This record gives sequence, C-alpha cells and structure tokens, in this order.
Amino acid sequence: MVRLIFIVVALLMLIGAVIGGLYFWGVDPLAKLGITAPMVHKDEGPPPPTPPTYVDFGLLIVPVIQDHEVKKQAEMIVRMQVDPKDKELLAKNLPRLQNAFLQEMMIYLSVNLRDGKSLDVVAIGKRLTVVSEKTLGMPLVKDIVVENPTLK
Repeated sequence: MVRLIFIVVALLMLIGAVIGGLYFWGVDPLAKLGITAPMVHKDEGPPPPTPPTYVDFGLLIVPVIQDHEVKKQAEMIVRMQVDPKDKELLAKNLPRLQNAFLQEMMIYLSVNLRDGKSLDVVAIGKRLTVVSEKTLGMPLVKDIVVENPTLK
C-alpha cells in the first residue's frame, strides 16, 4: 500500500515537472489538449510614466560666515532632476553650477542660520533651482533634491 502511494506521488511530480518544463520553453501543453484557461485582457491605457532622471551634483560643503568668521559648516548631497535629453548638457555645465550654488548658499545660509535654526531643505532646493536657471540661461533643471543635510 505504501509503495502504491509513493508511485502515485512520483507520477504526479513527474507530470508536474513535464508541464512546468514545457511552459518554461514556451509550449502550452494544455492548449495542445484543447484545455484553455480564460484569457484576461488588460485595458490598454497610457504607458506608465518614465522614472525621473537625476544628475548627481555630489556633496556641497558650504562655510557659514557670520560676524566675519566661519561659525558653522553645512553639508548636503544635491541631486538635480532633468530630462534625459538634457543630461549631457547639464553635465558639461556642472563646474558653473558648482560655483553658483556655493556662492548662493554662502549668502543664504549666513543670513538664515541665525538663532540656532536648522537647514530648510525645501527652501534650499527651490533656491538652487532658481539659481541653476539663472546660471544656465534656460530651465534645464526641473527639481533639486537635497539629501542628508548636516550642520557642524
């Protein structure tokens, strides 16, 4: 009796392996036998949106000058969202953007970090977006993401 159960189980496993192998190779064995599963049609909607493309600016280290001396140092990782077609153009102008970002952040942070305030990443991102548009002369940068802001 036990042998019969083992034989039946082995036969079922063999049939499952054959059907799985045929599906793997692209053959539908149930369709060959005339057994078909109902097809589920997905609605053909608009294509999914493409994920945003980012250019990594890198680490931006800004000295915070207050009362004619360096009081603090702000560090942040900056990533710029651009169209894929504008990625190369932005990469060529990266040194200009580095200079403009550093100048703007030195002025902005020296005024806005008084009285123990912390870094406002949303305001910094918007400000850097405006600076990039002024520096490049055209709106290549859609958005700027500021990550890991620290103040030392």
